[in-house]
Amino acid sequence: MEKDLDALMNSTMSERGVVGVLCADKTGLTLSTQGNGVGSASGLVHSLATKAATLSPPGSAQPVVAVETDSGNILIQHNGNATVAVHKVQ
Repeated sequence: MEKDLDALMNSTMSERGVVGVLCADKTGLTLSTQGNGVGSASGLVHSLATKAATLSPPGSAQPVVAVETDSGNILIQHNGNATVAVHKVQ
């Protein structure tokens, strides 16, 4: 599983504009991080994603939380057993 997660993290980091990726488990503990900007915030990232899910109707797709700054965006989504945050610069 660790090799698969590393491959996904590397693939995401190679996308244009991506400068940081975080993956947290279902309790908010960090599974993996790469790059800048989101590494120390796994608990907060997980909390934002799970709170956003409570605003969605039952049975709907998991929402994506977008945190916008002057220099870029952080996109956060909880999906099953993991929460992922991707930090992109403009």
